Amino acid sequence: MSALERSQRIKAEGYLADAEKTLKKTTWFASSTEAKHEQAAELFEKAANAFKVGHFFMEAGQAYVKAAGIQRDKLNSLVEASKSLSNAGACFKKCSPPDAIETYRSAVVMLCDAGRLTQAAKLSKEIAELYENETDADATMLAIENYEQASELFGMENSTSQQSQCLAKVAELCSAQKDPPDLLRAAQIYDELGRQCLDSNLLKYNAKGYFLQAIFCHLANGDSIAAQQAQTKYGHLDFTFSDSREGKLCAKLIECMEQFDSEGFSTACYEYDRISKLDPWKTTLLVKVKRSIDDQAGGEMVGGNAMDGDDVDLT
Repeated sequence: MSALERSQRIKAEGYLADAEKTLKKTTWFASSTEAKHEQAAELFEKAANAFKVGHFFMEAGQAYVKAAGIQRDKLNSLVEASKSLSNAGACFKKCSPPDAIETYRSAVVMLCDAGRLTQAAKLSKEIAELYENETDADATMLAIENYEQASELFGMENSTSQQSQCLAKVAELCSAQKDPPDLLRAAQIYDELGRQCLDSNLLKYNAKGYFLQAIFCHLANGDSIAAQQAQTKYGHLDFTFSDSREGKLCAKLIECMEQFDSEGFSTACYEYDRISKLDPWKTTLLVKVKRSIDDQAGGEMVGGNAMDGDDVDLT
């Protein structure tokens, strides 16, 4: 333990002791009782801050939780209590994600009761991100649920950009992490996000990216007809889509899927990736599509194609 850590721990423990003594004081009037609880809550917060500076994050979170309990139960201040719980959650994130999730959930309830929906949405997003870092299927479902909740809360406050980000995460998890994947739902979300972009002069150029993702979902679902219908629809919604790099890539991939042309599919992906790098989500879905093409073509493996190398490997 370093000198700083030792000194901060001593300081924090002193604040905790003072807080407990303060709570045990006998008071006869409402005003003095309220002052006693305010002082105790403040001392618990000071203890939490000292623990945090000393990197004792579990103890810091626990002290913040004690402060929140007083603020909620004795001082009837949901806003202050939710703030203390948010601080506790931030400390628990560094040492105990399950405690962080539980604490953030309590803060979300308080913030909603207090009408602080934007703050509640941000914490719901924090919870979703914590679940997303887990690997099991249940955690993925919980991440989706909390991203949905965050999106709904952001929408209530007209935070369109934040709402869209959360919906995009729902689509990403549904299509690439959920087992089995819900590709139709993901395609629908990407479709809606693309349409929303077209309603904004500032965001309309982002529509093509969402439309491409929607078509990728249809292809990964093994439905070239739905992909073709979406391609045609997006060409009507956005007259620039068909001639864009995204539109041309989708048209080529649909053609290759219908003709069971595995080599052509790989080449089209490689050529696109040379200019616009395919991110892990796109690569995951494209690998799924290519394997489907290989299976339907009799499982023949195409060697020496343009996909060999360090750029993209869809073999």
